[in-house]
Amino acid sequence: MITILTGPPGAGKTTVAALLTADAARPTVNLTTDTFYRSIVSGFVPPYLTGSQRQNEVVAEAVVAATSAYARGGYDVVLDGVVGPWFLAPFRAAAVREGWDLAYVVLRPDLDATLARATGRADAELRDPAAVRSMHAAFADLGDLEPHARDTSHEEPSATAAAVRAALDDGAYRLAAPEPPATPDDRVDPPLRADEVTTLRAFLDYHRDTLRRKTAGLDADQLRTTLPPSTMTLGGLLKHLAFVESNWFLQVFDGGAAMPPFDAADWDADPDWEWHSAAHDAPDELRSLFDAAVAAADRSIDAALAAPAPGSGLDGTSARESRRPGEGAFSLRWILVHMIEEYARHNGHADLLREALDGATGE
Repeated sequence: MITILTGPPGAGKTTVAALLTADAARPTVNLTTDTFYRSIVSGFVPPYLTGSQRQNEVVAEAVVAATSAYARGGYDVVLDGVVGPWFLAPFRAAAVREGWDLAYVVLRPDLDATLARATGRADAELRDPAAVRSMHAAFADLGDLEPHARDTSHEEPSATAAAVRAALDDGAYRLAAPEPPATPDDRVDPPLRADEVTTLRAFLDYHRDTLRRKTAGLDADQLRTTLPPSTMTLGGLLKHLAFVESNWFLQVFDGGAAMPPFDAADWDADPDWEWHSAAHDAPDELRSLFDAAVAAADRSIDAALAAPAPGSGLDGTSARESRRPGEGAFSLRWILVHMIEEYARHNGHADLLREALDGATGE
């Protein structure tokens, strides 16, 4: 059982979390997000200030990783810290991936009680009234998560802990596992009996559409989410396969230049530029780039197949040769088979990434 105990400063999270773990029936770990923030010695940005978003995302990733490690070891975890609904996505994804029972509890005293408690603590790092008001307001309207809030304005920590423990034992405060989204499958199965060109192109198109399906409906945060220890992302896969299409058909086969933005990338400075830069691209930009690369590749294939004999069709050879000495040029047949292999391998990665992200599965 993973319990996220959250709320504004002064809500009593740390005290209640300690009480919950002290009398737990199972081996239980108490993690606090403050520990992870305090570990940032240089470059720390107060997490409620502008400019802290990326730092906060990294801390959330670290907290999820630590929680996962304890859970795999057989421990329940009570996590206390300011974990607003906007930070729940990585925890919910981990719950799907790891099979957690995930509970979310918001301790929410009224504003007067919050200000009195938060600003009156001598050992507290956050006592600025304006910041406390802002963070209280962030929990004021939880939308669908409103049933997860408990008013602790006039409640002693021991009473809060007892009430929360009883509610958790009754199954309250649980976050339901998200239903895997239904993604339409409009791919066309390759024909069972066709000539070689039709068969190869049909399989390539099928794999292209599989990647589109695996990345459909995802926002920017989801497209840049990793599945540790790998740093691979679904957005990175879209941009990488766009680069692979451009490289093999426009550069190697046609002998031309790479399409934008790959033609202007500093590959010497970052050989994995397409993977890394994808994290900064909007979803529509990534999808448009992928579609543009596929369209350009198809034009290259069409031209090669329409070229007059001899040396045309699948036997046509690339303008550029293999970088391995003595191998010579590539046939169009070889490049098409290699592209199918490239997509098949990466679509396996995409399948795992998508399932870990929101539980969606399918070939």
